Amino acid sequence: MVKVANSKTSNINIRVYPEIREEAERVFSYLGLSVAEAITVFLKHACLVGGFPFELKRAPYTDEMSVQAFQEAMELENDSTAKIFYTIEDLVLDLESEDD
Repeated sequence: MVKVANSKTSNINIRVYPEIREEAERVFSYLGLSVAEAITVFLKHACLVGGFPFELKRAPYTDEMSVQAFQEAMELENDSTAKIFYTIEDLVLDLESEDD
């Protein structure tokens, strides 16, 4: 357990994207905390549990094939010549009608 011997504090300087800080400020404000207080809670809990106070996982769909598929989907979304199908049946009909 972390014990505070005196009331002195030390500074930690971190760099974050402004939009992340703003969102964090809104979340923590709703909980009645400042960003500094929230970071202190995080650090105290990390000391208490001996590591991160939550499970760290790799983000889903970060393998190369998935990232490539996502990029292709984004390109198709902006391609005015791409065909759009609203049902599987429409897709199958189009595939069957194409000349090979």
